[in-house]
Amino acid sequence: MSTTWLKTALPVSTCLVLAACSAKVTDNGATANRRASNSDELVVGAAGSGSGKGGKGGAGAPMKSPDRCVEGSANAARVTPRVILVLDGSCSMSTDYPSNGEESASECTSNPNGRWTALRDALIDPQLGVVPQLQHLVQFGLVVFGTNGTCPIPEGHTPVRPAMNNLAQVTMNMPQIQPGMYTPTGPALDWVYENMIADYSPDGENGPQIVILATDGEPNSCDGGGGGRRGANYAPSVNAVRAGTEKGVTTYVISLADATGDFHDHLQELADLGNPGAGGAARLYEPSSPAELSQDLQTLVGGAIGCDISLSGSLEPGLECQGSVTVNGTPVVCNDPNGFAAIDPRHIRLQGNSCAALMDRNAVVEAKFPCSSFSPD
Repeated sequence: MSTTWLKTALPVSTCLVLAACSAKVTDNGATANRRASNSDELVVGAAGSGSGKGGKGGAGAPMKSPDRCVEGSANAARVTPRVILVLDGSCSMSTDYPSNGEESASECTSNPNGRWTALRDALIDPQLGVVPQLQHLVQFGLVVFGTNGTCPIPEGHTPVRPAMNNLAQVTMNMPQIQPGMYTPTGPALDWVYENMIADYSPDGENGPQIVILATDGEPNSCDGGGGGRRGANYAPSVNAVRAGTEKGVTTYVISLADATGDFHDHLQELADLGNPGAGGAARLYEPSSPAELSQDLQTLVGGAIGCDISLSGSLEPGLECQGSVTVNGTPVVCNDPNGFAAIDPRHIRLQGNSCAALMDRNAVVEAKFPCSSFSPD
């Protein structure tokens, strides 16, 4: 059975090797090609490019060869999650954290012991922040919401669209003092789901899309173009999270307040609506200290970094076990709890111990699939 090894670098020093048939070969005149002893296989020089995306080499006329395999570059990547941080910028975020029962702050001030400072440190502190630690694996975005000047995005506070290695942009747009004034959670979430969520692409990577809402105040709404309205209004937030879930977004909720009664029940409802996979028992994150807040963010974002690999082609359903996969040179078993599985024709997933091994920054994955089970783009 003819095969070819298509190599490409993945994030976190991960390498994927695909063995597949291709109906198109790009002949590179600058590199010597040779025909293998098996007449059904054409091996193209390493500097040339096959039909896979992302390859480099000289241009040449395509040669149709439907029954042969070729060597070249394939476009493959670890699936990257998009995490949008949606942060309450109301003045109550200046309250001491933990508050120990004190009344919520009514003015936006710089408080080194406040909720906003704790949230800022947990996100962007150079040594401990989740964004600097994981920005090479996660597309981070940021939306700070409030009612100062404009609502729900305060005047002068530009949302940051999700991107890899986005620490500088996130830091620049997360001020030392939050903008204020009130808490238009529903309108802010509506804005996020309408403007920051990537459309599904049948041939794209389609990584998980996650919203992390961190808030300390009962939600109100926009009054006209800005200014806000202080009366609690739960319905817009509930409707917004429902709409986000329908778009395939998972929404997690972090409460920085000592929430009780109806407000606590509302936040739990948002958590349940935002994570339907939890079956009505989603966790509402309620950290009681800056250290717990940091740990919860690490847990949420770290959990979003999966072990899915997207392929620039399609596996034949039911034939993925014809291939072989290794992690750091160790073979992993197809459809094994600690091996790999095909989750759809364009993605494989490492599981259990194999996934844990992939967390190493220097991990290397090799996957080889014969022509009969894989069709490159």
